[in-house]
Amino acid sequence: MRLVFLNLAVIFAGCHGLTYAETVLYSRLDSLDGWAVRSVGDATAAVVSGREGAPCAELRSAGGTVFLTRELPASALAGRKVTVDCQMKPADVVRGPQASSTAKLHLAVETPAGIQHFSARLTGTANWQPQGLTADVPRDARRAVLNLGLEACAGRVSFSELIVRNDQRGVHPLNLAPAANANHEQIGLGAFPNGAFEWKGIPFRILDGAANDGGDCFRLRGAGHDDWPDATAAPIPVGRSATTIYILHAALGGRDKGESPCAIWTARLSDGHSNNLSIFEGREIGAVGSTKDLENWQVTWRGSDAAGTPVTFGVTKWMIYEDTPIVSLSCRAYAGAPPVVLAVTVVEGPRPKTRGVFDEEEGGGE
Repeated sequence: MRLVFLNLAVIFAGCHGLTYAETVLYSRLDSLDGWAVRSVGDATAAVVSGREGAPCAELRSAGGTVFLTRELPASALAGRKVTVDCQMKPADVVRGPQASSTAKLHLAVETPAGIQHFSARLTGTANWQPQGLTADVPRDARRAVLNLGLEACAGRVSFSELIVRNDQRGVHPLNLAPAANANHEQIGLGAFPNGAFEWKGIPFRILDGAANDGGDCFRLRGAGHDDWPDATAAPIPVGRSATTIYILHAALGGRDKGESPCAIWTARLSDGHSNNLSIFEGREIGAVGSTKDLENWQVTWRGSDAAGTPVTFGVTKWMIYEDTPIVSLSCRAYAGAPPVVLAVTVVEGPRPKTRGVFDEEEGGGE
């Protein structure tokens, strides 16, 4: 695709407040992995120290052109309102011979009728600032390419914390492999869900213990199992914002009520902040085998072992409403029964209008 730029976009700074907001791409731009570097003339791209010492992408040009280029999935953009948001820092950027000869974010969308271009432009010198663009992508879009950089101009520009969203609901089972530390047989569970299944429109993906070295779940320290891990061994990658996080889990030998949490979940955000959820027995988690729904734990999977003893797991709903991307999740034991976690699913969508934790229809929306 030729790097031709036309000013066909309405340009905004910061978050655009879409009714729905599924993450199509999130990149901290602390690495050039996944990006192609396209340059003409005296221009370079590299990873350097940026905001508060964190790595970022920096592009420099002495009158040439240099872009970081990445293809986006056209199927996720076609017929949607799409936003591109990024932290940018221009330095001594001097406009070149054309109006488009600047530092910029640029989205090129190919359709049968031709290519449409959407861009946000910067010149001069400024501190880190949010920049962005919005695009109404045609329904017949068949290719989309994102470009970040400098076109036929002099100066340098840094990029960090890029996020591309569309206006639909996103539902994403996470990969728990980095945190998995047991197979269900090891912890005495004679029945266990396999593969993928849905609960009220929310999909869950169970690890295959035979294919994953860590096992098919993770368990943490608790009463009777003081030798089990205190916390997840590695963060669980997320890389998107979230309205709600669904946790499929249960406690081994859980109590009817706990005065202190048996576990604490932490969501680490891209802006350096975090969000926590405390898991209390009798409220956010029930015992393996319990068939009673709790305030924020609903029985989701039922089975029985060879002796006919019931084995159950339930879902806890973490209503988090984070527009800032979540980098990762982690979990640590606190006090009480040991938790066993099977799956986690992240949902990006509108805030629920009903009052109860599980009142609204879980699978609604596109």
